[in-house]
Amino acid sequence: CGKCKCDEGWYGEACQYPTTCNLTRKKSNEMCKNSQDIICSGAGTCQCGRCKCANSEGNELVYGKFCECDDRECIDDETEEICTGHGKCYCGNCYCEAGWHGDKCEFQCDITPWEIKKRCTSPDGKICSNRGTCVCGECTCHDVDPTGDWGDIHGDTCECDERNCKAVYDRYSDDFCSGHGQCNCGRCDCREGWTGKKCEHPHSCPLSVEESAKKCQGNSNLPCSGRGK
Repeated sequence: CGKCKCDEGWYGEACQYPTTCNLTRKKSNEMCKNSQDIICSGAGTCQCGRCKCANSEGNELVYGKFCECDDRECIDDETEEICTGHGKCYCGNCYCEAGWHGDKCEFQCDITPWEIKKRCTSPDGKICSNRGTCVCGECTCHDVDPTGDWGDIHGDTCECDERNCKAVYDRYSDDFCSGHGQCNCGRCDCREGWTGKKCEHPHSCPLSVEESAKKCQGNSNLPCSGRGK
């Protein structure tokens, strides 16, 4: 009738825990650590290499292999409902029904679906430039800087992508436009004497023809591997 009757040597609501453990405590704890090396995400106990999540009221709101999902984050403080009754909770995040938004779907959108789409449409005709989510007429860009101050993707419709200005993409690098220009909304404006999509080419080259060819050859037999100039 929906409940497990465990075989001898096993227990738990899904018979997932052995009654006797052949693992050392150290090995068991290692198996219970999440990607930040926190045992059961600090929301459960480790039992023989498996996490038992802290659901003291039996509400099963904390779950996941490492107890990484906590649906208590979705409960509205005022109504005490999951996502204020206007959405569904998945792994501690509210996914709101149409017309509602907010961390817990607590705000109702007061503009029409047509107006929402119009405000979120980028100059190239895409919703949030395909780099963000449209919520009640405002774009939330997918790439958010860890500090929360500025992201590599920004703009009212996420139309600016600063990653296009970086020679080698690294979100923590400030190496925009090869150090020879200014990045404006994902486009490099090069300083005098430099050219290229990322200001990587000097107008005049200080290298000799031989030095240039050697630099382009690298580890291959031909400059640019025989596939360029």
